[in-house]
Amino acid sequence: MVSKHEIIEYGNEMPIKISIQNIEDMSRHWHSSLEIYLVLSGSLTVMFEEDTYKLSEDDIILINSNQFHEIKSSNTVAAVLQIKQSFFQQWVDDNTYFECNSVLYHDRNKYLELKKLIARLVHASYNVTEHKSLLIIPLSYNILYELIYNFRIFKADTSSKNSKNLKRLKGIIQYLNDNYAENITLETIAKREYLSASYLSHFFEKNMGISLFNYLAGIRLRHAVADLLHTDLTIEQIAANNGFSNSRYFVSTFKKEYGTLPKQYKKEQKLLNVSENGTKSLQPMLVLKQQDFLNKLGEYLDKNSKNELPEAKYPTRLIVQSINTTMKKQLLHHSFKTFTSVGRAKELLYKNVKEHLQELQKEVGFQYIKFHGILDDSMMLYNEDRNGNPYLVYTYVDDVLDFLLSIGLKPLIQFSFMPKLLSEDSDKTLFYNPVIISKPKDYKKWVYLITELTKHLLKRYGSGEVRTWMFSFWNVPFLSYIFSFETNEITYELYRITRNCVKECDPLLSFGNPSYGSLDFCNSEFYDFLDYCKLHDCYPDFYNIHCYPVKTSSIGSFPTLGKNQSEDSEKDTIILSDDPDYMAHSIEDFKNRIQYYPNLPIYITEWASTSSHCDWLNDTCYRSAYIVKNILDNYDEVESFGNWCLTDILEELPMDNEEFHGELGLFTCHGIKKPAYYAFTFLNKLMDILVDKGEGYFITTNGQSDYTILLYNYHHVSPLYAQGILFNVTFNERYNAFVNPSSLDIHLTLTHVENADYIVTHHVVNRESGSAFDEWVRMGAVPLTDEEEINTLKGRSMPRITKEQITVTNNTMAQFALLHPHEIRLIQIKKAEYSPSCYRP
Repeated sequence: MVSKHEIIEYGNEMPIKISIQNIEDMSRHWHSSLEIYLVLSGSLTVMFEEDTYKLSEDDIILINSNQFHEIKSSNTVAAVLQIKQSFFQQWVDDNTYFECNSVLYHDRNKYLELKKLIARLVHASYNVTEHKSLLIIPLSYNILYELIYNFRIFKADTSSKNSKNLKRLKGIIQYLNDNYAENITLETIAKREYLSASYLSHFFEKNMGISLFNYLAGIRLRHAVADLLHTDLTIEQIAANNGFSNSRYFVSTFKKEYGTLPKQYKKEQKLLNVSENGTKSLQPMLVLKQQDFLNKLGEYLDKNSKNELPEAKYPTRLIVQSINTTMKKQLLHHSFKTFTSVGRAKELLYKNVKEHLQELQKEVGFQYIKFHGILDDSMMLYNEDRNGNPYLVYTYVDDVLDFLLSIGLKPLIQFSFMPKLLSEDSDKTLFYNPVIISKPKDYKKWVYLITELTKHLLKRYGSGEVRTWMFSFWNVPFLSYIFSFETNEITYELYRITRNCVKECDPLLSFGNPSYGSLDFCNSEFYDFLDYCKLHDCYPDFYNIHCYPVKTSSIGSFPTLGKNQSEDSEKDTIILSDDPDYMAHSIEDFKNRIQYYPNLPIYITEWASTSSHCDWLNDTCYRSAYIVKNILDNYDEVESFGNWCLTDILEELPMDNEEFHGELGLFTCHGIKKPAYYAFTFLNKLMDILVDKGEGYFITTNGQSDYTILLYNYHHVSPLYAQGILFNVTFNERYNAFVNPSSLDIHLTLTHVENADYIVTHHVVNRESGSAFDEWVRMGAVPLTDEEEINTLKGRSMPRITKEQITVTNNTMAQFALLHPHEIRLIQIKKAEYSPSCYRP
């Protein structure tokens, strides 16, 4: 497919540009810059005027300035290095030619240093945010030196075309790109160039290896494909808008290039996220795309290279002086304890899940629990007799709810998912252990299901109890999410029907909206739903939202130095947000947008550091620091922060034999507590009055003489890791996802403290204490084979506890803590109730 003539732009006076690209086919073209391709995956064919070379993974090739070349790609991802002509020309003369082609010379050592330099350049380019040029420019000189020293040769005539011809070709190609939608004739271009039409035709084909009008057709086709995929224009309109004489010619050109008709191609592209059995792809949210094509570059990035990025010579120092403990700022409601969660109702029948939940309740004590699937077939609730008449069996539902109430938890009854007998399309499923996400084939039977279940709950548990519960319909069923129905109108109608069924049973039952996510708070979809509610008098009683720090990103190319996303990208994927304050900004955004609608309680019923069920960082100290930072930064800003989720025993993806496979749970499948678990036990020890807070610290008191301080040293993931590019992150070396995180030295001085003796207790979770994953790596990082090994790891993965007794004599107390990266630390200060002599031998 013809690409337009490449004009390489360099920002901020950079002499060099590095990018990671999904390479597309490019017709014959040239540019003044030097260009180097290092193939990371797939294969790449580069065609010069007389020679053709096929490159495989780890091959490298250099394209010289003004050298005509054509590229054919086979699912190729490459590191592409482009060096500005003015940069290298000051060091070489016009007869210099670089011959760097690993297909020709198979001595891999010859290219090793150049690959190392490219790896260092990628590492610095994508991971450094401030004063980047101070690193990039020296590396640029090193790369140029390596090229001159090892790859320079001399040719008598290095240019296959003289500069006049190049200038003329550039002008012609620019004209074609600017006017492709117009009726361009050979005579029009010939007149602009003061040439005859026949000479122009011969000149272009001789120099470009393709006829002028075939080249023009390629330009038109590229723009037409963009219209085809991203607009609802007809084939006739697309053809007319992009310079094709008629739709028949457009279809013929398209089929010749793509091997299929335009409408079929568009359909196939839309189905890329749908699997062969009709289930929706898990890729968009549950499995954020992680790409390991940079692993080879990571191998070239030696230890010294990794450590050369900017790092503070001393720990970041935070000094907060004169915190007046009598200045009480806020009474705390601890809304982070409103919600916890498990995957689906069926899992609450499992012995080990029950044990995990009981332990969490004992140590923290949540009020509500969210889960999916109370209606799906795993609960065996909905049945029909031989005549098609529905009836309900409540055995499993009662078992689940009885258990929850016995440990002090109230349910959010989310009416999902669709029973097979009631589904219009039972093949429309989601998850490895599938649930049906079809609409009902009979709305009257759906009404029967909701009404009878609600009546049963009221009868069994009493209206006084059930009125303290919460109800909602489905899980993010809007079109922008994987749980959606065919249209949003179906969602609106089913929500209204379901809500009205519940309200007719008892109007005092609390019914919220179908959950909605922060990914689309800026879109109109949710607010269109609220407008529907206003029109049909069915507003929810509370707002039910999710907050996962993800965003959409174009794939097909990756951000380059000085640029954001490729404007020509055609597909979107989900990646991690690069905003460390994503939750705070999402809450603020939602509150600003919702102010034009009823003022209702806001419940975040799902949130986590990622939506991915296989992100290795879920098992690390990063997750605990993320939880603590976000809860403390947004303390009581909304009515709940429902962490997703309790345990790694989830049936949405296949189970994994690896104990630490990156699932979202607080417990591993064998009940080993992750650092994230201790984040909640630490938060639970905060007292009820806020004294002061700031970045890295949160100080509370009971209003008497005791204090609890919670500290954290949070570091956000690197820009590369956020994009799903693993680089040098491996299963065991997970903390390579961060760029030189520093320790944090916190000095807190509390004033107006009662003079007395105090017991000060430090509880610490970091990579040395309280992190089961890090302890497992120290044990050898091999699978656990028996109960003894599991129990040993549990015992060795507890938070570190240290205690000391101090005496306050001048109403001032100083607390010092040096926090490692990703560390959380709880400091409990309690007035001693015994004589100091009791503490001495």
